[in-house]
Amino acid sequence: MNIGKLLGTLLVAFIGGWAGIRFRIPAGGMIGSLVAVAIYNYFSQMGYMPANLKIVGQIIIGGTIGMNFTKSSLAEIKQVFLPAIGSVFLLLTVGMVIGYVLHKVTGIDLITAFLGTSPGGLTDMTILAAAFEADTIVVSSIHLVRIFTVIFLMPIFVRILSTFINR
Repeated sequence: MNIGKLLGTLLVAFIGGWAGIRFRIPAGGMIGSLVAVAIYNYFSQMGYMPANLKIVGQIIIGGTIGMNFTKSSLAEIKQVFLPAIGSVFLLLTVGMVIGYVLHKVTGIDLITAFLGTSPGGLTDMTILAAAFEADTIVVSSIHLVRIFTVIFLMPIFVRILSTFINR
C-alpha cells in the first residue's frame, strides 16, 4: 500500500467534496470528490485507493442509506407500495430496453449498459458496477449525465406543467 498516494487521493477527495457541498451541488460531497479525484488522477496518475478501503466506503454508504428507514418512514411506504412497485417495474423495463440498445449501438458490455441505464442512484449503481466488475467509469458517467440533465430540466418542466395545471 502506498500511503503517500492514498493520502494525496484522500486530500483531493476531501477538497473536492467540500467544494461540491460549498457550491450546493446535489450530492455535492460525492460528485465533488469524484470529479476532483478524476481530474487529479488524469493529470498525475497518482490516484490510489486500496480495495479494503473501498469496502469500508461501501459499508459506510450502506449504513447511511439504512439510517433513512424509521418506523414512520416504513408506515409511509405502505401508502405508496403498489404504485412504487409499478413504477419500479416500468422504469426497470425501460432502462433494460435502453441499456440493450446502448449495448448494441456502442458496443459497451451488456452489464455496464444495464447498470448505466437502470433507475438507481449514482452511488448505488457505481458500487453495483464494481461488484459486477462492470465499467464503473461508464456507469458513473451515464448517471452523472442523467442527474445533471434532470436537475437542469426538471425545474423547467415543473414550471411549464404547473402553469398548465393551475389554469
